[in-house]
Amino acid sequence: MEPILESLSFWPHLTAPERERVERSIRAVTYEAGQMIWSGESDCLGVLMIRSGVVRLFLSSADGREATIARLAGGEVCALTAACVLRTTQFNIRVQAEGRVEGLVLPALCLSGLVEKNLYVENFIYREATQMFAQVTEAVEQLLFCTLEQRLAVYLLDESARLGTDTLKVTQEQMAQAIGSAREAVTRTLKKPAFAGAVELFRGGVRLTDRKALYRLVSET
Repeated sequence: MEPILESLSFWPHLTAPERERVERSIRAVTYEAGQMIWSGESDCLGVLMIRSGVVRLFLSSADGREATIARLAGGEVCALTAACVLRTTQFNIRVQAEGRVEGLVLPALCLSGLVEKNLYVENFIYREATQMFAQVTEAVEQLLFCTLEQRLAVYLLDESARLGTDTLKVTQEQMAQAIGSAREAVTRTLKKPAFAGAVELFRGGVRLTDRKALYRLVSET
């Protein structure tokens, strides 16, 4: 049995035949950097279980701007790619490989059969969809009510906490994608006095030098 299957909350509640069906149905997948894994217009994929690499979930506007909703890494599960099995739930969110990603997929066909017969599986998909809706709402609120400086500060602090380091190897283009802005605007913002003593720029990244200053910027009204 694949160890990552145990990370699925419904796994302990499957019958023996259901577990056998899941183990027969899962397939290994590999995505290269920048490859689109799933979008709202795509065919239903199923549950993506990430073995290695990072996937990015993001919103995309009509004019090409992007806003990152979440990132998932090895050992985590992306159920958004399976929300399409619930016919009443739809998200206009895209899932993309940030680098090379290896994982497993529990196909939608197998999953839909489980949803019809096992309440725990259905609850798993609904719960994941609800959590994703909350993250979408938070991202939209930031776009509407936070300044560009605040959104950039939040992103830098969140990435620092997620990676456990103050040195972030991230380009200004990637920062712009993450907060739903343009690269030129991010470049100008990083050079403003508010960031002058809080961050240090280097080729291909940024280093946080004064976290308290960034927190003050986030809390400004």
